[in-house]
Amino acid sequence: MADLEEDVVTRKELLGTFFLIGATSYGGPAIVARIHQVIVHGKRWLTEEEFEESVAFCQILPGPVAVQLATHIGWRLHGGLGALLVSVSYTLPAFGLMLALSAATFRFGHLPLVDAILKGLGAAVSGIVADATLSMARSSLKDWRGALIALGAAAAFFTRQDALVVLLGAAIAGACLTLHLFRPVAEPPAVRPGRPCPPGGTGAFSIFVLAALFLALVAAGALRDPGYPALGLAMMKVNLLAFGGGYTAIALMYQQVVTHHAWLTAKEFITGMALSQITPGPVIVNATFIGYKLGGWLGAIYSTFCVFWPSGLLLVLLAPHFARIRSSPILKACVRGLLAAFIAMLVFVLWQMASASIHGPSTAALAVGAFVALRVDVHPIWIILATVVLAAGGGL
Repeated sequence: MADLEEDVVTRKELLGTFFLIGATSYGGPAIVARIHQVIVHGKRWLTEEEFEESVAFCQILPGPVAVQLATHIGWRLHGGLGALLVSVSYTLPAFGLMLALSAATFRFGHLPLVDAILKGLGAAVSGIVADATLSMARSSLKDWRGALIALGAAAAFFTRQDALVVLLGAAIAGACLTLHLFRPVAEPPAVRPGRPCPPGGTGAFSIFVLAALFLALVAAGALRDPGYPALGLAMMKVNLLAFGGGYTAIALMYQQVVTHHAWLTAKEFITGMALSQITPGPVIVNATFIGYKLGGWLGAIYSTFCVFWPSGLLLVLLAPHFARIRSSPILKACVRGLLAAFIAMLVFVLWQMASASIHGPSTAALAVGAFVALRVDVHPIWIILATVVLAAGGGL
């Protein structure tokens, strides 16, 4: 590792690099590829093997993989403080843009032109979610065990069973079906532990800062509106229970915000989803839109913080032990069960979104067109922009 440059990485450079990545990268897998290109080939802060280890670790943790990956790289280079700085700098551009879009939407959404655009975006989002559901199903349902869990979870969701109970059952079923009832699992291969501890330590200071900031936000929010603690708890559930990518978090978010608490209508949630496709970074920045609807700019900050910080805190706590954690067969089996259940949840959410956003041949054609475009690798942002032009021109 003598040819690497991690020893000369300053915190200022770390902040600037990930702020730029966060401001210019769209789409989960594409963001991971962008981080790889910048950190491994451009900056040469990590080796290829170290980067792959970080990706593997983040894939078995809850939360958006790209955000977790950026946070883990910050931890590897500057410990807990590095993780905190990177997570803030990476998510800040998406948060700022989403905050501005949310304010504009709630201020001007009643205008006929804006209403027509939002109507078109809702239909396009249904096509985008359909594509995400199909992609997840093809990558996660590798055998009949996953399909069985997904079918059982779908039956539970469509009969309005409690989502947390369904997810817990799916995790247990994944462990039982994979590890005990049907096939033995070989011992996991040895994993190279990598650097034992980064220069910033294990992150006690960052944990304290995060906890203090969270308590301050809760106190400020509770003084303004007694409903803030419920919003924070809902966003933390979304963050800590979502494995496998941003769209699993979106499914959980819909269940919490629309189905359970009824804070937003399905149409409003879909609008937030459409705006999250315009912004760079992770799609769960939709939490900013939700928070703004419920509590203005303070609600947006609070909701965004709660939807990102728990998994980041978990990463800092577990990062020193990631070699053992990422090779745990029980954890991997539980995650497989959860992913199967999330696919079922996405199907249920897709059905509700389509029911709320597709009304007539024009919106149905737009949803199908968005789905087909994604299948041939058209980027979602071009679909969103084309929808805006079409709707503004009276094509819906």
